Amino acid sequence: MPPNVVIRVFRPEDDLTALTNLLHAAYRPLAELGLHFLATHQTPDVTARRIARGACFVAEQEGRFIGTITILPSTPENSLPLYREPGLFHFGQFGVRPDCKGRGLGRQLHAAIIEHARSLGGKTMALDTAAPATHLIEMYRRWGYREVGRTKWPEVNYESVLMTKSLIE
Repeated sequence: MPPNVVIRVFRPEDDLTALTNLLHAAYRPLAELGLHFLATHQTPDVTARRIARGACFVAEQEGRFIGTITILPSTPENSLPLYREPGLFHFGQFGVRPDCKGRGLGRQLHAAIIEHARSLGGKTMALDTAAPATHLIEMYRRWGYREVGRTKWPEVNYESVLMTKSLIE
């Protein structure tokens, strides 16, 4: 992990525009591949709505955000059956500034949400990502996730791979 990095929960007084700009920068390489992730172009208002549904963690270095991840609990009203399962958490808006990649920061952010989910009694962690983003799918496989299905979200231009990992040790 880069030096002098603090991983913490995003606070109401934090800069939502800075967080949104981080997401745009982190997702830019995916946009350049033609993948229309919401985080490639969302407004700060959309960022606020998305993080309000769960807990947003940020990696901060010298006062600037260099990484983020948002964890969400299962909810009975979720349109995706997987994301309605009791004891399941899922994450999104996961990104690291391109100039900070390759130093373990993403793994540390992921570890923070795993710990958070376990502290709340979580049994399973889930995610969805673009099927064409094979480098992300392979990374998640290395982290212990397995593919459990696919879905197509209306706001994106790709099929998503659904993956889960047990949180029970």
